[in-house]
Amino acid sequence: MIALLLAAGLVSITIAVVLERRMQRHRQPGVTYRDATLRKDGGWRRADLFTPEGLALQRRAARFGWLGAALLILALVVWIAFRVRP
Repeated sequence: MIALLLAAGLVSITIAVVLERRMQRHRQPGVTYRDATLRKDGGWRRADLFTPEGLALQRRAARFGWLGAALLILALVVWIAFRVRP
């Protein structure tokens, strides 16, 4: 069960990274990677930085990222629960 949760979490994180990379292809004309990414707000939901397609990819990437993080944390909790049992 732990291995399944870990695998699902890693796949989800990988999908999030792929979607983030695809999102970068949909920057508005003249917006550099630095302009869009290296910001305090991270460029989230900024129509002046990304096209509507890029913003849709950003939302999907965020969903998969949170899902992956939750699965990895759940795997850790399950692992600890099984290790603590007498």
